[in-house]
Amino acid sequence: MSRNSILIDASPDAIFDVLEDAYAYPKWVVGTRRIRGVDPEWPAVGSRFHHAVGNFVAELHDSTKILERRRAQFIELEVRFRPTGVAQVRVSLASATDGTRVTIEETPTGGPVQRLPRGVTDPLLGVRNALSLRRFRRLVRARARAPVPALAAD
Repeated sequence: MSRNSILIDASPDAIFDVLEDAYAYPKWVVGTRRIRGVDPEWPAVGSRFHHAVGNFVAELHDSTKILERRRAQFIELEVRFRPTGVAQVRVSLASATDGTRVTIEETPTGGPVQRLPRGVTDPLLGVRNALSLRRFRRLVRARARAPVPALAAD
């Protein structure tokens, strides 16, 4: 299992707002190219968003499903990037004095990636997830600074 964490100067609710936004994932998850669709039930347990992984030359189409979630505490996902593999990803939040500690744990659970030695996969996932967490922190901060649209007066 690969495990990375980062401190973000935002509340668990503000962070979870980004985690529940399926269309935000390509903005922070390294390797996710675009979102192809989102189940109407999202972010309910069992719902999915459908993504493309790769680059403009070649991309894989698959999905990510919510296995379990507890708002402002954690979300557990099954991430599919077949035929390469399947992984279980848990993003946990813990309040800290100066913000929220966000931790990503990722474990390959299927496909060829699962058969590789952990000494190979864990460091690679660690680098990818460290970069993803930095991008995630920037996205959370940008949303916190975004102006709130004014309501129209009657």
